[in-house]
Amino acid sequence: MAEPESKRKIPLVPENLLKKRKAYQAIKATQAKQALLDKRKHRGGKQIKFKRLEAFVRDSHRKRRDNVRLQRMEHKPGLMVLPEGHKLAFVVRIAEIKGVSLQILRVIQRLRLRKIYSGTFVKLSPASLKMLRIVEPYVALGIPQPEIYSRADPEARPCQNQQQEACSYRQCFD
Repeated sequence: MAEPESKRKIPLVPENLLKKRKAYQAIKATQAKQALLDKRKHRGGKQIKFKRLEAFVRDSHRKRRDNVRLQRMEHKPGLMVLPEGHKLAFVVRIAEIKGVSLQILRVIQRLRLRKIYSGTFVKLSPASLKMLRIVEPYVALGIPQPEIYSRADPEARPCQNQQQEACSYRQCFD
């Protein structure tokens, strides 16, 4: 039995094919090692969860702070009084609203201030003043005055009609 196995010949492979196989195996080994390193690098695991936890804690503190502020406002009524002679205000959103309470988010959407540094004109009424008090830390408001527009550039005539309409309220706005 030993004789048939020893007489069996191993097929001869050209040397250039052996070199190609060896080079191919080396390339595949380095690719596998690089893929493993990339996988470890992108995995991260606990660090990402920790960052998410930090964001969650920050947002929950912000919501709690807003709720406390809104509860305090209910006990101190009348801090924001309707300015006499003014019926219109320009409101600009000046702060991020990530992690705020749902009530503040809804008021900001009602005022159409979804993007930061966006502005809109708001008719001043007791209801709108209450909404502005709710979002007070996140918006800035001012009352348009005709003197500002009279000092404006005289070449801006097309905008002057709109500016006058904003300062002198039309009947349909009242």
